[in-house]
Amino acid sequence: MLKQITEWKSVRKFTNQPVEEEKLLSIMSAGRRAPSWKNIQPWRFIAITGEEDKTKLAEGFSIGALIRKAPAVILCVGTLAAWERNHQRDCLRDLLSNTGVTMSNEDIDKTFLNNQIAQALAKTSSSLMARTFENMGIAYGFMILEATNQGLGACIVGEIDNELSSVNSSQYSEIKSYFNLDTSEIITAAIILGYPSKNFVVSPRKPEGNIFQIWR
Repeated sequence: MLKQITEWKSVRKFTNQPVEEEKLLSIMSAGRRAPSWKNIQPWRFIAITGEEDKTKLAEGFSIGALIRKAPAVILCVGTLAAWERNHQRDCLRDLLSNTGVTMSNEDIDKTFLNNQIAQALAKTSSSLMARTFENMGIAYGFMILEATNQGLGACIVGEIDNELSSVNSSQYSEIKSYFNLDTSEIITAAIILGYPSKNFVVSPRKPEGNIFQIWR
């Protein structure tokens, strides 16, 4: 897997060949299987291939041309409501049950939800937003690697006018309404997909010595 990761590059130019539906489903499935803090899974993924739909979504991005020109786009949506206490408890119960552990609501709260750090993180909208973006970022990584596995090129497009930037709130609200997103949901990014039009150069990275440490 490290070979594929090392050879990763963002692809922004594609052929006109459509992306098969089964490949889109496989990529979204990879995002669904991504690690998620306490199994919260605060995400939804919407595959878009229609020209009108891509044009509408592109209105909210600083480089909308990337969205419009791509054969396929996966709209990545974070769900802030996923952090509600009852939902957290249900997700934890499913996670524990999957390993053969049964806990009461009271024990789940005591063990996972009532500690000071968990309660502090649950109190502010900024921390909930940060935790949502953290989980979404992990899902992006899984999806772009599966795109490579499917023989596709991909690029994460994240500079969008959403709740964080609020440059044109009315336009953003129109985009959310167009894609049937509610007030608890936030568009976090889009992943453009297609068959690469040429061979692309792998992006440079900082030297290992500037990044790696091993403490013994």
